[in-house]
Amino acid sequence: MERVKNEAVWALTRTLFLGSALLFLINNYFGFDNALTSGVIPRSQVLIHLHAGSIGWITLSLIGVAIWVFSGQRELSASYTAAVRRLTWIAIFVFGGYIISFGLAFAVQDLTFLLPIFGTGAMLVIWSAAIFAVREFGKQPVATSVHLLVTGGLLVAAIGATMGVMLGLEKVIGVFLPIEGPDRVGVHAGMMDTYVILVAAGLVEWMVGKGSDRRWTWPAMVQTVAWTVAAVVVPIAFLVNMLEQLLPIFGMLLLLGLVFFLVRMGWRGLTQNPLRGGLPAWAFFGTLWLIIFVGLFLYAALSGADFASFPGWFTVAMVHAPFVGAMTNLLLGVYSVRTAQSSGVLSWGAPAALWLINLGLIAFVVLKATSDSRLGAIAMGIGVVLGVVTMILRLRAAGSTGQAPQMQMPA
Repeated sequence: MERVKNEAVWALTRTLFLGSALLFLINNYFGFDNALTSGVIPRSQVLIHLHAGSIGWITLSLIGVAIWVFSGQRELSASYTAAVRRLTWIAIFVFGGYIISFGLAFAVQDLTFLLPIFGTGAMLVIWSAAIFAVREFGKQPVATSVHLLVTGGLLVAAIGATMGVMLGLEKVIGVFLPIEGPDRVGVHAGMMDTYVILVAAGLVEWMVGKGSDRRWTWPAMVQTVAWTVAAVVVPIAFLVNMLEQLLPIFGMLLLLGLVFFLVRMGWRGLTQNPLRGGLPAWAFFGTLWLIIFVGLFLYAALSGADFASFPGWFTVAMVHAPFVGAMTNLLLGVYSVRTAQSSGVLSWGAPAALWLINLGLIAFVVLKATSDSRLGAIAMGIGVVLGVVTMILRLRAAGSTGQAPQMQMPA
């Protein structure tokens, strides 16, 4: 995890991470609002909270990660730098607008037209990032397994975003997708859940992989292809109305990728000592929650039951294990490397956030299961806000030339 050699591109990763962290604060605000709302949470409130996390935090951060890993130590042209600059500012603006449009479209019926407008912009940004990854993959001096997983994740995200835009367009012009049954959103959500699995596995590999600077391996290729194809099976199953027939194939591919991940890298993540703090702790919890999520996802997909029929605690775990447990832990680990030069800023913030996030997530699920209360999310939310604010302050203090030394991780 070395800094990018090109100073201008290195500075742009800081801009992307700052933008992502600031947009994530929207998610944090509505997360507290959800926890304190009695009864049914308004749909606008749920969707702005969800997309501020999935688009503003995870996808925007992933674009920053992709630029980081694909730029690396290469000599970069002025046109490359200009393209990265355009992608950076357009992504921040469009993603910010898309997040806000969810709140407006579902709270004010006359504003549903915002969804396909900003949704199309977001889709084009993600496709641009995916095409960037595919193009730059072939230009790497050494194309690694991390490059492979990041590329697969962005391609899945782009296809999933396309399905999401079509669902948004249906809100304006009426239903046109040939999907039967009540769970129409699954054509989009199932892909994006699998996208998170690919991305999280790539971040784990980046953090703990021995020899992760070497050429990709065939086991890594099998893992990436299995999860990528599994993700593509989801919209096909919905669009041809063969969900029951194709879900077992999805499940087998998901399980195959998980087995390869565990044998290749998962065990390394699980053997990190969380008591050491720092990157090993972020990697440990990120890996643990990723494995838990894939297990829950497999159970939900193969049980044959309607997702709405699962108990509330299962839904809470299913949603928060990937977005908070896996991705927020792993991304805060990435941010901690990007801000290594300014780690003295709010030095207690990161370790406190680490334990509040992970113990709070456990408390959230337990309280939901035992008393149907959402108040357990408060501790988790405080941890997330503390972690994000800490990284914002460190990114500002680091400046555009903040160092990211190569991190040596114990086995």
